[in-house]
Amino acid sequence: MATLQKLRNNAGVLLAVVIFIALAAFILGDLLQSGSSIIRGKQLEIAKIGNESVEYPEFQSRFEELANNYKANNQVNNLDEKAYEQILNQTWEMMLQEKIMDDVYEDLGIDITPEEMFDMVQGNNLHPIIVQIFGDPQTRQVDKSQVIQFLKYIQENPDAPQRTSWLNIEKQIISSKKSTKYNTLVGKALYANSLQAQNSLKGQNITANLKFIQKKLLTVPDSVISYSEADLKDYYENNLSKYEQKAQKRLAYITYNIVPSEEDDAQARKWINDIKTDFEKAEDNIQFVNMNADTRFEDVYLSKSELTPNISEWAFNASLNDTYGPVKEGSTYKIYKLNATKMLPDSVRASHILLRAENAAEARIAANTIDSLKTLLESGEATFEQVARDNSQDGSASQGGDLGWFARGKMVAPFEKAAFHADLNELVTVQTQFGYHIIKVTRQSRKSKHVQLAIVDREVIPSSTTYQHLYTEASKLAANAQNLEGLKEQAEKMNKNVRYTNVGENDRSIPALGAVRTLIHAAYSNSSEGELVVGNDESPVFEIEDKFIIAAIESETEAGVKLLEDVKSSVELAVVKVKKIEKLLEDFSSARGQSIEETAQNLELEVQSASGFNVQYGSVNAIGYEPAINGAVIALEVNEQSDPIAGRAGVYIIELTQKEGTAPTNIEAEKQSLFANSSYRASYQAYETLKNNTDITDKRSKFY
Repeated sequence: MATLQKLRNNAGVLLAVVIFIALAAFILGDLLQSGSSIIRGKQLEIAKIGNESVEYPEFQSRFEELANNYKANNQVNNLDEKAYEQILNQTWEMMLQEKIMDDVYEDLGIDITPEEMFDMVQGNNLHPIIVQIFGDPQTRQVDKSQVIQFLKYIQENPDAPQRTSWLNIEKQIISSKKSTKYNTLVGKALYANSLQAQNSLKGQNITANLKFIQKKLLTVPDSVISYSEADLKDYYENNLSKYEQKAQKRLAYITYNIVPSEEDDAQARKWINDIKTDFEKAEDNIQFVNMNADTRFEDVYLSKSELTPNISEWAFNASLNDTYGPVKEGSTYKIYKLNATKMLPDSVRASHILLRAENAAEARIAANTIDSLKTLLESGEATFEQVARDNSQDGSASQGGDLGWFARGKMVAPFEKAAFHADLNELVTVQTQFGYHIIKVTRQSRKSKHVQLAIVDREVIPSSTTYQHLYTEASKLAANAQNLEGLKEQAEKMNKNVRYTNVGENDRSIPALGAVRTLIHAAYSNSSEGELVVGNDESPVFEIEDKFIIAAIESETEAGVKLLEDVKSSVELAVVKVKKIEKLLEDFSSARGQSIEETAQNLELEVQSASGFNVQYGSVNAIGYEPAINGAVIALEVNEQSDPIAGRAGVYIIELTQKEGTAPTNIEAEKQSLFANSSYRASYQAYETLKNNTDITDKRSKFY
């Protein structure tokens, strides 16, 4: 009975334990599943900013938005490495600022009201983003009815792709306005008083003649300076910020340049010689070039000065369809054939009418309108100048479309071809990347002979045999190396140079190698100190641009402050400099006489002079740039000897022999200038302080 009663008394506890175990098993089981949202969230975390986690999809969406804008603005389909890195960093900085400042705005009560938003989008104080999107390219005027029509459209069509773009634009406007409010708030906390303005103006206006004595630190032997380990430790601890380091890995690497072999050159030479007879017999030179050459036919006419001397001499004395070559230029074999000649001007004066077109719908409208305008001009019912002023969407519209004189090579190719091939006063239409044009050539320079060349070319490039041979060599070296020490040994055997470089986790390039993000990513993802760097395919051979690269991790450093023993030599140099300055200050002070000449005599130094010293520029030829001297010149009176001045490169005493400067004027304007400068700096510094005080974990290197 006692046992039964004990069980009854503990039943509640037992039940709680059973429930706890069941719940724990359920939660742990869910965590251990590969599809767990918690684990998946950690796997997708690209950054942690303060207490907020940023996941890859959010970051990538912002990156793609900026990338698409860049492509549209620069009319490119793909990003090169430089643009990619620029946009990646821009996305990061934007997201950092957004995450950090959102909390600040909330704490300070900074927000945007619906009335403010309306005013910036449709009201009297349109935001610059709205002006940029909806404004006329020439006048910058916004037709508000177009804005209202657009907003009504996306409201009635919630699935329209423009809606997503608009929501992003709204976010940019709100963020920009909040930032302006915050910066204004910070700026209003600052003030420039009349004394500051007076001193600032006084310093700007002062010019002086002066006498000086100096002793440079370089003239003091290191042997007369003594210091202790305590001195080194004190300097190190008081200047820790100078010895901060980022996390880095030091790579040792060797390269195999993927270059053509002699056999590759011989094959290209044979090909060009074999095709010469067929090219000479070809009746359609353009078709022959486009079907056989590495480079398509270029429909241009060239003057003598645009060709090399040898080619020019041949081309301007040859008959049609004569050939020249084969010749080798750089890494390419070429055969030239004279395809046509034409008398063309070297420069023209032209006017144009431009209708811009940024999409297919606008292009159709612009093309039809251009045809109508051309018909109107040909009828004589209107002058070119008037039609240009009324219709052209180019800055030249106010001049009746006149572009002035321009030489070849100054305009985009389709426009140039139309302008230089047109007859005087002929109306020609052409489409370029800017839209549709009507061109009228009003003046031409004297015409001269130009030649059009058909060129069959064959570049000498590494063959698959050469490529495979080099890859095999690199793979064999890597297989024999196995690790860092092995890499060095194999490089010595193969007479290959081992090079070294430091890389950060988010670096995308190495100066000597170019864009090598895959190598750097692998170094941080798959490899440790002493090991070869291997890619996701487990291969230690990286092909990047025109090189095979094999690398190993020589050393790793964590972010933080370098240890004293690691920077001891630089600390010693700094301490020696401090001790030299202290010694010179003491020597100058004890030797200071009634005049600068007496002080110089006591120190066995020469009194030198300088004239026309301007505080605003602050440099004396015999001294160099020493900001401390500027302050002394402002403070000293004529014939007054300064105290010893500790500079960047030495110790000095100066005495003014003449000092001029207009009395400070316009104090209020200078106060405003000082206020504006300090407000700008304060806004930047406030954000930098907030950023430095925020815990930021950057995991971009795992994804990019």
